[in-house]
Amino acid sequence: MFDRNNSLPLSLFLQAERQARLDSRVIKAGMRGTMSRLAEWLSALGAWGTRLAHDLADERLLRSAIRELHQLDDRMLADIGITRGEVESAVRNGLPTRLTHNLRQHAASGTIGMPH
Repeated sequence: MFDRNNSLPLSLFLQAERQARLDSRVIKAGMRGTMSRLAEWLSALGAWGTRLAHDLADERLLRSAIRELHQLDDRMLADIGITRGEVESAVRNGLPTRLTHNLRQHAASGTIGMPH
């Protein structure tokens, strides 16, 4: 099986080399799959981070608007058409339906902007 210089016969060497190439291909294929899944995960993580940053910026703007409206006195809030208790809801969800309906009626009659 071995010749005198202590080396493998050529057929065993070729078989071992072929097996090593096959093992290498299997490992590379596994690494490609793993790297592909890692890239997808990192992409999803980046998208989540971007959404979180946008959501936090939006929330900061809403809180700023709420703070500004809370600094107004009750008469100014009444002129806008909201009470102090409706400030946050008005900023987050828009004006209540009763208000938009009343504003449309006043606009039609030309009474918007007139002193009370």
